Amino acid sequence: MLYVTTRSNREVFTPQRALRENRGPDGGLYVPYHTPAFDRDEMAALLELPENQCICQVLNRLFRTELTPLDVDYAVGRHPIRLHPLPHRVYLGETWHNPRWDYDHAELSLAQKLGVSLAGDWTGIAVRIAVLAGMFSQLRAEGVEGADVAVVSGDFSGPASVLYARQWGMPIRNIICCCNENRSLWDLICHGQMRTNGVSVPTSVPEADVAIPEDLERLIHLSGGERAVAEYLDCCRTGRPYAPSEGLLTRMREGLFVSVVSSQRLETTIPSVFRSHRYLLSPHTALAYGGLLDYRAKTGKTGHAVVWSEKSPQLHQQAIAQALGVAPEEVKRILL
Repeated sequence: MLYVTTRSNREVFTPQRALRENRGPDGGLYVPYHTPAFDRDEMAALLELPENQCICQVLNRLFRTELTPLDVDYAVGRHPIRLHPLPHRVYLGETWHNPRWDYDHAELSLAQKLGVSLAGDWTGIAVRIAVLAGMFSQLRAEGVEGADVAVVSGDFSGPASVLYARQWGMPIRNIICCCNENRSLWDLICHGQMRTNGVSVPTSVPEADVAIPEDLERLIHLSGGERAVAEYLDCCRTGRPYAPSEGLLTRMREGLFVSVVSSQRLETTIPSVFRSHRYLLSPHTALAYGGLLDYRAKTGKTGHAVVWSEKSPQLHQQAIAQALGVAPEEVKRILL
């Protein structure tokens, strides 16, 4: 598979180059030259496989590598993805079952198996798509054929990965992008305009504290191509508000819902879920879960949904204790 960038398709690049660089020579983000779509039968066959086989097959297709399921097991363990069911057709897709209790560790470990020491932009996107395939293979084993996906927005790499996976044939319905007080994406999708000179506000979920999402360029490219990206970049360079045309905005909104979940709401979501389901959410996961609740309240849709959980509550015991109104020792006891 060859690659171009979001800013030009006149020069093509090898998978090895897309692996080791964050951006192309023109500053654009790497994207496949041809959409690697799976037809219905291919996708069904892929999702019938165990999660480790799903992960290695997706990565091999994108990078011409020869990873095996054992490579995946050595990198991230035998069961790196675990689905935790909650009522009302909700699954928490836990991707943090590793020694560091963090999805980033799994991403880095898989990147190293691909031959790079640090996941570049496209490498990270590709690994997320592969992990998502593993998640949906587990859903299929549970008898779930398709689902909405709620993911923290942040730099937009998470939602971009889900967008690509849906475009390539994965049975993803709607994508819920979850913002905190840093709500530029919400301004764009819901009001049709966003500032390009904003400053991020620090919160309890630093991964979401992004004023201008770097990978938003991918959504614009998917919806409008190189010319639309050029218009967006011109606004960023000059500090003008970005306001896409109505047609482009309509395409950007397709199957995409954006929610804003404040830090104050996180402090009520965490104890609410614990009281109802005896499950501790990290602030990061609570942000995605709160966004899903917003989506359901606004649309009335209650189909199967996955909340992408990237951070273990083990990493946020102090914040969880504060939300529950208990001592940190009590949170530690619950997590044992």
